[in-house]
Amino acid sequence: MPKRSERSFKIPVRSVAAVQAQNYLRKAESHLASALEARIAERWDTAVLLGVHAVISAADAVCVATAGVRSVSPAHTDQTRLIRDLFPDDSGAKKAVDQLAAVLDRKNTVEYEARRCTTDDAEIVTKQAERVLGWARQVCGRAPLRGV
Repeated sequence: MPKRSERSFKIPVRSVAAVQAQNYLRKAESHLASALEARIAERWDTAVLLGVHAVISAADAVCVATAGVRSVSPAHTDQTRLIRDLFPDDSGAKKAVDQLAAVLDRKNTVEYEARRCTTDDAEIVTKQAERVLGWARQVCGRAPLRGV
């Protein structure tokens, strides 16, 4: 996919060297691995929060790899708009964006509300994060790290 200029995006972005996509992907994998460990240890809030951060890093990896930009919008949900812009007719991207949006919807709850996450929350978020990360790996052309 050809690189796009920053002026063509509807949300604020920052240019990032495409080679940095692998670093964002590694961060996503690390967050996901820790989320899965937290889920096993029954630390539901931690599992959900790390799942949120895994999808944010995975989305950054995809955007950097395909367009050399990442979102700098204060609203993480703008990442979904950026990915839709980058992959307008891609059914795999649509599925990944749906999973990304669902996880991002939980960010405010886990970070700022008093409600504690449940085992179901942790299971749902980590599974959604696994799907988003799987798609990000495909886009970035990389196999998963061992153990993730």
